[in-house]
Order: sequence, then structure tokens, then C-alpha cells
Amino acid sequence: MTASSRLRIFVSTGPDLEAEREVVGETIASLPVSAGWVIKYTPSRGEPPRAVFEAVAASQFYVLLMGTDIRAPVGSELHVARQEHKHILALLKDAPRTPAARVFVKDASLEWQHFRDESELGFLLLDALAKQILDNALVYGITPVDWETLSALRAELKDREVPDPEQDEVTTRRRGAGNDAVIVAPGRDLPPDGVLIEPPEGRS
Repeated sequence: MTASSRLRIFVSTGPDLEAEREVVGETIASLPVSAGWVIKYTPSRGEPPRAVFEAVAASQFYVLLMGTDIRAPVGSELHVARQEHKHILALLKDAPRTPAARVFVKDASLEWQHFRDESELGFLLLDALAKQILDNALVYGITPVDWETLSALRAELKDREVPDPEQDEVTTRRRGAGNDAVIVAPGRDLPPDGVLIEPPEGRS
């Protein structure tokens, strides 16, 4: 698979969402599509802003994940996403917020989807990404098999509705899922910059 044939996603995150970043990586890795993924996150430190903004502009999927606090360059990443007319998936954790985060949430004028825990976050993200892929199947080059599989997944999610955290299948976090990564499609060789994210124990 060439780099150009991968699906690219940028995830803007606050500084308090390390566990949630792991959920995002694992959820993306679990999507049943034959295309690989390139995942980029708000940098922890030291990455040049230009490289970050170029990654936002190059992405096909933009996710804004907010928790207790906000820090630079999340606001600038959102600005670039808007300039580039990205579809913005805004996910807001139900948690106490700093004054800066409260102002940002209010002034961002986004359609926030609320989640209480990691289980709900994975559920919302899985459904939203599957829907966006299905709505743009020709643009993203999704195969008919992928389309059928994702359609079945969305139907299953609709029947399941909001998951019960005690019944959540994702019980073990895998380190590395919350970092920038290249996720290869099933059956593909791992490239030099690739990251293998295995499912938690008990899942195939």
C-alpha cells in the first residue's frame, strides 16, 4: 500500500486525555476497512507548528477531543481545519473544566457530542468514522466489501446504542495507540514508520 492510499486522520486533544488518545488509536485500528491509516495528534512538545498544521490540512478526518483543559496549538489546529473545510467531529468529555476550557467550548460554536468514559468515546468515534467513510466511499476508494462490512457495523452499533461500561469489550489498553502512527491494513507488510496495534486480550 502506498502512503497516498492511506486514510489520514488528525486528532486535536487537550493535555489531560492520554487514556482517551489510546482509545482513539485502538478504535481507528479496529475499523474493518482494507485501507491503512495515518494518525496524527496534537504534539506533546517540540514539534514545529508548520508540520502540525500541514498534517491537519492533509487529513481527511478531523477530530477535536476535549476534556478538562486546553493548550496550544489546539485552537490553531481547529482554525486550520475550518479554513480547509474539514468535517469536524467534536467530542466533549463530561468533566470539570478550567476557565480557559469553558470559554473555548462555548466560543468554538461546535456541535459537541458528549461522552462520559472511554467506552462511550470509542462507541461515538467508531460510529462517526464509519458513517463518514460510507458517505464518501468513492472519494476514499473503499471497496464494495468494505462498504458492506461498515454498513453492517453501523447497524450493529445502532442496535447496541450506548454501551454499558461494565460490558465493554475493550478492557486492556495497548501502549502506543495514543501516539502518531501508521496503521497498516490486514495482510500488508509493516512499513518502516508503521505501528502494530494489537487488539486487547479476548478480542480477535
